[in-house]
Amino acid sequence: MAGSAQGQRRGILGAISEVFQYWPFLLSGVVLTVQVSLIAMICGMAIGMVVALIRIAHVPIANGVASLYVDFFRATPVLAQLIWIYYALPIITGRSLTAFVAGSIGLSLYAGSFLSEIFRAGILSVERGQSEAALALGMSRSQAMRRVILPQAVTRMLPPIGSSLITLVKDSALLSIISVPELMRQSETLASLTFRRMEVLTVAAFLYFALTYPLSRGVDYLHCRFAPES
Repeated sequence: MAGSAQGQRRGILGAISEVFQYWPFLLSGVVLTVQVSLIAMICGMAIGMVVALIRIAHVPIANGVASLYVDFFRATPVLAQLIWIYYALPIITGRSLTAFVAGSIGLSLYAGSFLSEIFRAGILSVERGQSEAALALGMSRSQAMRRVILPQAVTRMLPPIGSSLITLVKDSALLSIISVPELMRQSETLASLTFRRMEVLTVAAFLYFALTYPLSRGVDYLHCRFAPES
């Protein structure tokens, strides 16, 4: 029995090592995953901040539009959003989109809806007296936001922001459904070529872990580094 188990273990490890022979193919998927994740992170944070500020400002029409955007993208599956943007949006606008561009737009809008609520909650968590004191010192509202409110809110927002960004990297795997050759798409292709589905997806899982773990540790470090002492 021990010999049989050892043989199976060696067989699995050998199969995984065989998968690594195709590392350039998987690496191209990793590179694309990083690219689309970074684009979605940057654009999502920009969208989220703008939407959060609009909702905090309580401008009636703008606030209604912003609230509708947040509710829609948070309440519908990101997979359905990606498919709609890739296939339906070009029909409506008359402009074709590559799978990469459609995927980047979809993930950015999806991430922005969640990040906007994180930003809004973080900003509103800062005591109102801080803003009033800044205004009393002669600062404008925008200066008070940049110099007083946001620096205090950022440290409180770091953990949920980190969780959202990690989720975003994992959600990039859904782009395989619209044929973006990111890591999951490349893994599925390699699995069909080598007939080593379990081994290929095991390698893919470790590659996703390698992408998200440093991000998680980095967010934890920044939170510990800049969080106010209690």
